[in-house]
Amino acid sequence: MHYEIKSGKNEGDVLEPFKNKDGKYIVSKTRFKKDYVYVETVEQIKLYLEKGFKVRMAAKGISPSLVSSNSIRF
Repeated sequence: MHYEIKSGKNEGDVLEPFKNKDGKYIVSKTRFKKDYVYVETVEQIKLYLEKGFKVRMAAKGISPSLVSSNSIRF
């Protein structure tokens, strides 16, 4: 599961699901922390993506951001 940045200063960089300091992935419908759902596996991420959630993705030196399922390559 990855997303390639299409434009801007990080164009071409590849983002992958971001693990927080607890080792869990974050899915959410909004950018607000109160709406975060913490999951443990990529399989769980996929289930939430099917329900309209987005996943926080990042790369070294690039802050995490929410990415929707239609932008992600599996």
